[in-house]
Amino acid sequence: MNINEPCVVNILLYISDTLKSQKSVSFNDVMSAPKCRKYSVSEIGKALEFLRRNGFVKASSRFGCSELLEFNATGITELGKEHIKKII
Repeated sequence: MNINEPCVVNILLYISDTLKSQKSVSFNDVMSAPKCRKYSVSEIGKALEFLRRNGFVKASSRFGCSELLEFNATGITELGKEHIKKII
């Protein structure tokens, strides 16, 4: 997985836009986002964890049986903001 994959880009943009009006973005919020509905739960989970582990978003996550169970993003990091500027 890399930062330029459409799934990762769409999720990063959605989180950024949503955090302008909400304090946090959950796994369920992302799954129900119009541009993210075409991705599987597994793809979304992997993309969210990629963004968190690589320092693009500030978030907490919880796993069970190697699957992402909970995710809660509370901010976009400077690295995430820089990448958003490149793709917009």
